[in-house]
Amino acid sequence: MRYESFTPNFIRVPRSQETFNEPLQFAIHGAIFCVLQALPQDWALVLAFEVQLSIYLIWTGIQLLVRYKSSPALFGRLYAAESLGGFWSKTWHNVFSAPCASLASDPLRTHLPRLGVPLPVARCVGNLAAFFLMAAFHVYALAPLLTHQALFRVAMFFVLNGFATVGEALVWGKSGGWLKVGLAWVTEMGLAAWTAGALGIPRGIHGIRWGELCAVRV
Repeated sequence: MRYESFTPNFIRVPRSQETFNEPLQFAIHGAIFCVLQALPQDWALVLAFEVQLSIYLIWTGIQLLVRYKSSPALFGRLYAAESLGGFWSKTWHNVFSAPCASLASDPLRTHLPRLGVPLPVARCVGNLAAFFLMAAFHVYALAPLLTHQALFRVAMFFVLNGFATVGEALVWGKSGGWLKVGLAWVTEMGLAAWTAGALGIPRGIHGIRWGELCAVRV
């Protein structure tokens, strides 16, 4: 149960999601995932995008089954991300936005200026804190399943994304352009491929050993 599902709430839904057709997008992303299965599964970028699509499909599938009528979509369109900032604030918007805002970014943005920290610096620190919180949460949740090397890469995926997102905002601000889009995709897919390489993921769904799917290290 997410408090974004109830009104009033303080998490803004992007305009692109106000008329968002979640079942249609679920089908589109499922089709993209099936197409990728036909490509060589040893390609790091293919594996990285499949991981993100898998997360999208699993959580959106659950959302479509048990959602409240007022629940906003968990994700935007993965294939339409135009920047790192847009990816984390719009595309990956509602998955973890509430705790990131209430526990990390908002308190720092509010209280640091009172201590004499310039507002732009406080915003950067708040954004970085949100990524560090996501790193800590994912490491804690995945600790029973992954090796120490894999957990390190998962943590660094979020930490490096945080610094890259802040850097993108400092360089480009709200302006766009093909260079910004290209660098965002290279950065995101590069970090995702580096992270996925340590997760021990089967090369394609045909490589999954379904009997071991729920095996947990003790």
